Amino acid sequence: MKIGLVYNARPTGYDRTDPALEKHIEGDEWKTTAATGQAVESNGHTVEYFPVDDNIYERLRAGKPHLDLVFNLAEGMSQGLDREAHIPMLCEILGIPYTGPGPLSSALILNKSRAKEIWRASGVTTADSQLFTTPTEILKKSLTFPLIVKPSSEGSGIGIKSNSIVKNNIELRKAVTHVIKEYHQAALVESYLSGREFTVAIIGNGNSLTVLPIVEINFAGLPKDAPAIDSYEAKFVYGATGVVPMHQTEFCPAHLTPKLERQITDLSMRGYTSIGCRDFGRLDIRLDSKDVPHIMEINHPPGLMSDPNESSFFTIAGRAAGLSFNQMIGRILNSAIHRLKLSNTGLDDHK
Repeated sequence: MKIGLVYNARPTGYDRTDPALEKHIEGDEWKTTAATGQAVESNGHTVEYFPVDDNIYERLRAGKPHLDLVFNLAEGMSQGLDREAHIPMLCEILGIPYTGPGPLSSALILNKSRAKEIWRASGVTTADSQLFTTPTEILKKSLTFPLIVKPSSEGSGIGIKSNSIVKNNIELRKAVTHVIKEYHQAALVESYLSGREFTVAIIGNGNSLTVLPIVEINFAGLPKDAPAIDSYEAKFVYGATGVVPMHQTEFCPAHLTPKLERQITDLSMRGYTSIGCRDFGRLDIRLDSKDVPHIMEINHPPGLMSDPNESSFFTIAGRAAGLSFNQMIGRILNSAIHRLKLSNTGLDDHK
């Protein structure tokens, strides 16, 4: 099959500790894109690369006659709060089959507040929250400090910093003002859950879901004054500067009681299916003070870095399941191919 790999290219020349990189961090470095393309080829396919830019529609339209499937790893165009719906929508307009959720689910996945509404309506446990479109809104009575404030429609920890946890009304108003002003969107204010944090990678669709070994985020190596959250600094600054060695930032498989493992696995599968995720995705889970798991958000596309020296949670879970990077990419493609009924042959999971 001819696979079109659609991706966002991360600009070169930035130091990871440079604050200016934050708005570009969701793009992939070329080594990640190239490794993914090589993995696709190792499963017997040919690859054509489609970086997302102002000409992506025209290039996809030109590629349509010879493309069997788009492997969508893109976050969409840089602008717009529904940007993760851009590539699925273009593929649907052009009639090109693609991996991952459709336009509506892709937009909901990025919009943390709307995703939480879907989950609550579906009986999926998630932290209590309130959306602030202005800094002067009255905090609802069910929300008590401490709280965490974040942009409603960002991924990769963007806008979640060491000062995002607020302990009083003054700090709350300051944090909400910052999000609205700096990120040009509403601020999501959530109950701060004080328990352990996990991330759960899933491959598949419908009744054929594979939950990869659960990853626990290890906060022990963070600076003493840093909060125990997977913030932007924890992801990209502390790890990048050696404050937290990459191989010490997670436990996989997580050390869990059988009961808690079942709870997290069940919650993740229900969160994945109720939001309409397809083929692959990764959910972030946190425990409250009573060890009850709550979904914080879902990530699609999740990071798929092949370098074992980088903390790419989906890939770490894949390795813990005994999958090579090539096998993991093959499993994802296989899920989409079977869902779309594009082939009866499937892929070789042994490469």
